[in-house]
Amino acid sequence: MKKLFIAALLFVGIVSFAQDINQKATRDQREKLTPEQRNEKHLQKLTFELNLDKKQQEQVKQLLADRSAKGEKFRDANKDRKTKPTAAERDAFKKQMETERAANDAKMKSILNADQYTKWTALKKDHERKGDHRGRRDMKSPQERDQAHLQKLTTDLNLNADQQKQVSQLLSDRSAKMETLRKSRKDTDVAPTDAEKKAMRKQMEEDHKATDAKMKSILNADQYTKWTAMQKEHKDKMKQHRKDKK
Repeated sequence: MKKLFIAALLFVGIVSFAQDINQKATRDQREKLTPEQRNEKHLQKLTFELNLDKKQQEQVKQLLADRSAKGEKFRDANKDRKTKPTAAERDAFKKQMETERAANDAKMKSILNADQYTKWTALKKDHERKGDHRGRRDMKSPQERDQAHLQKLTTDLNLNADQQKQVSQLLSDRSAKMETLRKSRKDTDVAPTDAEKKAMRKQMEEDHKATDAKMKSILNADQYTKWTAMQKEHKDKMKQHRKDKK
């Protein structure tokens, strides 16, 4: 139950909207595209970048459709899974990905001419490099995230030095609990029961009230009113985000 309580802290109170500072929505979160629409945009990009002729466009279109179908099949097969994959399953999946990648590369090579294939390979490497750069950029330490969050609250709420110190401690406590959560999640593959989920929701409500009380004791009336509005705005965004993902 302690693990569930810690998990709840990720989504409620002051600590939850720190994610708004450190993460940006992906393109597919901003644009809810169907697989067919994503494939069409991808095809248009490749047609422009590689100067594909009509026959090549049809062949690449089919390749993208086949890939989407495989991805959808994989998602359907794993959507109800409640346990983490074993080490053997991860290794098998990794090998399957490598096989699929090699097969896709071979098909593209058979479709494109030499110059197009060289450029396509370069485009792939550039895409992978950018993706890796974004991943490294977003991998901030807990201390860096807390500092960024504190800076935002200091600016938005005009915190004085004493308030900054108190809020900093609140964020630090959050980070310690999150670290405990990360370590604990490594040790369990079991999904929470309905009873545990119900208890977690109750604990979330109690924790929210406790966090709210702490912030109310730190802030003055005007600051607390603004902070409450910020909390509501964040919750509304989270609800909309979850709704969009369904």
